[in-house]
Amino acid sequence: MDGVIENTSTDKIIMIDKLCKRILGHPKVLGRIMKGFIKEAENLSLEEIMELIKGKKDHEGNYYFQRLNNVSDIPYHGKVEFDYFCCINLPQKEGTTKRIYLDVEIQNVENPGYSLVTRGQDYLSRMVIYQNGREYDYRNYKNMKKTMSFSRQQKKEMNI
Repeated sequence: MDGVIENTSTDKIIMIDKLCKRILGHPKVLGRIMKGFIKEAENLSLEEIMELIKGKKDHEGNYYFQRLNNVSDIPYHGKVEFDYFCCINLPQKEGTTKRIYLDVEIQNVENPGYSLVTRGQDYLSRMVIYQNGREYDYRNYKNMKKTMSFSRQQKKEMNI
């Protein structure tokens, strides 16, 4: 019976984790995060940001928003799973766009046993490495794009 309770509890935690990740990616939630914390989004309304997230295309037919592979596996370093990893091209007043790489994390334990700041630095490093060969290479670092990581930590451990 203990095994059944343990498996049920684990399944419930996995379901809640997946639901939280879906909520993070909802245009209303993600749009508010972008509007509230990304300087390059300040000239856009929340409604405009949500339209970009929902799939608006530029004049060349490219999407402004992309949800990216949330798994980063670096040989000899390990694998991590971002909760929600994406990039967005934010239109600017002067007619250009600024691409931002964004990771949004939610923690359900107050003290996970490691420094969330150190973990955030690791995640940001991985986001920069993700850009290598896509945005920049060793001959042209100036094309590296801004990376941002937001983490929301619960004050109390979830009662599951």
